[in-house]
Amino acid sequence: MIVDRYRRTDLNREVDPNDHMYNTGKDWYYSVGENGLTCVLNGLSLSRLTAVHSILDLPCGHGRVGRHLRAAFPDAHISFCDTDVGAAAFCAAMFGGQALPSQPDLTQVSFERCYHVIWIGSLFTHLDLNTTATWLRHLSRFLSPDGILLATFHGAWTIEMQQKYCPLIAPDKWRQVLAEYEEVGYGYTPYDERDVPTFGISLSSASRIVSMVMKIPGVRLLSYTERGWGDNHDVLVISSTDRLQPWV
Repeated sequence: MIVDRYRRTDLNREVDPNDHMYNTGKDWYYSVGENGLTCVLNGLSLSRLTAVHSILDLPCGHGRVGRHLRAAFPDAHISFCDTDVGAAAFCAAMFGGQALPSQPDLTQVSFERCYHVIWIGSLFTHLDLNTTATWLRHLSRFLSPDGILLATFHGAWTIEMQQKYCPLIAPDKWRQVLAEYEEVGYGYTPYDERDVPTFGISLSSASRIVSMVMKIPGVRLLSYTERGWGDNHDVLVISSTDRLQPWV
């Protein structure tokens, strides 16, 4: 039903001139955006949700995935959240929803509601281990009962991509990431050491992310898919369904 409605809808293809994702990837912009929706639908199929009335798109950018979410869920409330206030405002105005300014420290953002779906596309791919664990736990608190959170990560495929296809960071910094990854299952280095808080490139193992999720109370791991988004990022799906919920 959701897919049929999406297919019948004319996708809003208005692009902001400042959309970096479009300007650097026109050939795959729409297909990767649509695949983000596919990730959400796959996650919903594993959950207990029967309807989606609220969605958080974080970081929303200029709507690469958000435009597809709106087409699939025309009646849902969507919060478009980003530190780029202009990008969030563009999404809210163009696709219909709430522009929600983010903060450098995400734990300082009060979302003022809970969501049936939280989509976190390419945020934790740029954060250190402690920040990722802290923010993942924080965001899980804003899930509605049985709501789902989807987050993407740089998994093992990123090693191949860095070496053979599209380097994400300078070789000396990448060696630091790889060394930490091989030691503890999560590596990170900032783009610029002077930036506080830092933002850079991370690399994580599936086992490390699953271990992180198991420390979050009141949730349940639904899936972890390697190269699940755009045949590139790994995709984690968790639900606010308590893993220790007793049988009735």
